Amino acid sequence: MTLVSPCALGSRGLAGRRLDSSRATTTTTTTTRRRPASCSAWRAWSVSGRRRGEASSGGGEGRSRGLPGGRQIERDLETDRTGGGGGKLPPPRSLRVSFSGDDGDPQDHIPFGYGSFLALVLLVAKCLVCYCTEDVETAFMSIDLGFLTFLGWLCLFAFRAPSMAALHPFLIELGSAVIMEEMVFSMLLVNKIKPDLDYKVTKDFLVHHVSSAIMGWLALYFCTRALGTGFVAVGVIGTEVTTFLPVAFRESVRSKKISSDKRISAFLGVVFPAAFCWRTYWSSKMWLRLLKVGRSYLATSPVLANQVLWRIGELSVATVVGCNWVWTHRILKGSMKVAMRRSRGQKSDDQYFQKEIE
Repeated sequence: MTLVSPCALGSRGLAGRRLDSSRATTTTTTTTRRRPASCSAWRAWSVSGRRRGEASSGGGEGRSRGLPGGRQIERDLETDRTGGGGGKLPPPRSLRVSFSGDDGDPQDHIPFGYGSFLALVLLVAKCLVCYCTEDVETAFMSIDLGFLTFLGWLCLFAFRAPSMAALHPFLIELGSAVIMEEMVFSMLLVNKIKPDLDYKVTKDFLVHHVSSAIMGWLALYFCTRALGTGFVAVGVIGTEVTTFLPVAFRESVRSKKISSDKRISAFLGVVFPAAFCWRTYWSSKMWLRLLKVGRSYLATSPVLANQVLWRIGELSVATVVGCNWVWTHRILKGSMKVAMRRSRGQKSDDQYFQKEIE
């Protein structure tokens, strides 16, 4: 089939209608007379289009190299492959983390050990600050609440954003290492730094932190073995965003603002119990989600050791949730007592609040 351009037909019309249809067809295939520039451009575009079709349909780039416009076709094909000039763009890359510089190979997760290193840095900084200050208890509690509040919100962001899943192992390791750091400082170091402080660890603190440490390290172990473990773990760590409220309540009692400043008293009386109600609800929700993840994981028939470790992890999370329930009950009970006393016109003295923080 012979390709006839509209410009060629126009040229024959201008030369006069002295040729019959058969001669006109022959002329379009054999004529060598000069075409207008627009006709030449249309013919070049047609040839280029045919060559492109051959190359893309498997005719090979080798055949286009020997034809007119072959180099341009090769450049056009290369442009399509690289995505330049409005061609096809490469697919978007998933979140990857690199600690090797711009020329290094990226990794799917932050290497193990970075979270533990940050916890060690926190421990050293806390010891130095507490050694240099007179109010040791307020100092180390303030350091802890600042770090844990930031970590809690970051974990909640990682829970809500699937694109941050690459950070799950790092956040879990960091949270677990910080729990260990708190126990080492509170049980071994703080009284050596300040011997006259006589700081004592409460039973609920010990139960919560031991269970949290077991939960965290087991979550890190199963993070790459049981799909969904990472989301549950960062979700539980996210409850640490409420850490600042117990510290604020304690300081308000020590400064007697809880009984003298109605604004502070009203704020803590509303926000403190509401925040711990959310904390209890959210941790319970994460525990139920963990049970669902566990059913799927145990259905794969893992080795016996992993089955036992998984059950221990479930029990540790249940213990943490139980601690949250106990704390929430105590906070609600105390808030209701204060509210009832004030509704009857009675004031709660400082000794009453002092008992709550001991």
